[in-house]
Amino acid sequence: MIYDQWALAFNLLAVGVLAFIVANIFVSAVFWSLKGRLADYAVTTRKSLLWLSVLTPWFIAVCVTLVFSPLFQDDSTSNWLTDIAHWHHSDIFYFLSWHSISLLIFVGFSLYIFTKKIIVLYHNHQQISLLRRFGTEKRKQVFIIESPLPTAFTGGMLNPSCFISTGLIEQLGADDIEIILQHELAHVHHYDPMKKWLFSFFSAYFASNIKHLLLSMMSLSMEQDADSLFVKNQQQSNNVASTLIKFTKLAANYSIHPQYNSELFVHFCRHAIEQRVLHLLNDKQFKTFPKGGVLIAILFLVLISTTSVDSLHHVIETLFTH
Repeated sequence: MIYDQWALAFNLLAVGVLAFIVANIFVSAVFWSLKGRLADYAVTTRKSLLWLSVLTPWFIAVCVTLVFSPLFQDDSTSNWLTDIAHWHHSDIFYFLSWHSISLLIFVGFSLYIFTKKIIVLYHNHQQISLLRRFGTEKRKQVFIIESPLPTAFTGGMLNPSCFISTGLIEQLGADDIEIILQHELAHVHHYDPMKKWLFSFFSAYFASNIKHLLLSMMSLSMEQDADSLFVKNQQQSNNVASTLIKFTKLAANYSIHPQYNSELFVHFCRHAIEQRVLHLLNDKQFKTFPKGGVLIAILFLVLISTTSVDSLHHVIETLFTH
């Protein structure tokens, strides 16, 4: 048992963990119910909404922790908060309590995820270093690798590079190769491998089905964004769509070599080709970012999470002490 400031700190961390779990459940439910509508939004907006989905539980956890902290609880102008959110005995922390157990589980799970992602990052760094060493630099951030397999991908965290195989260059025309290079350079421009790694870390806190859907939708959005970054007119859209189809037919006869297979590589032709082609050929107007709806949803979620944490705390305390 510990008292005073350290006890307050540990109890606030327990509040944050509980708020994170509550917010995660609510975000998962909302995301699952609205997943079909995300395709109605522009690609950049869709990416923003996906990032918002994985980061919202962390933001809510911080907000709820502040609500329970002395910063608000001791302020006479905020006494109304104690009616909906009050942590009893916040200056006492028991090591043999559900507070401690919940903290240990969350910290242990976080360390497990972080370790896995660091290992993936290390192996990816080794792969990128090897590819750069044996590849031929065609232009800045573009390397040609000797391989009969038709492949093109982008890799690297802080200094990403594009890699394209000799097998692909030999089997496609110069115009198609230039389209593929522009696509991969778009991934470089956006630092997509690094963003993909960060997104995979935050999405790992969700249930398996939600996590896989989040990752799949983000991968598709990144590819669609790269497809259209340098497209200025409908003819260019048609050309990119044609190259996608050609590459798909070519790659169908090959499997990706383990050396070029990494969850942090952003491959040109691995994700939902049909949806990418339709997106390029579609001229409909997409919805913009729903600022008002998102703001209302976050405020509502902060309120719900705060009251839920207080209610759950009282229920658990009653079960453990009576």
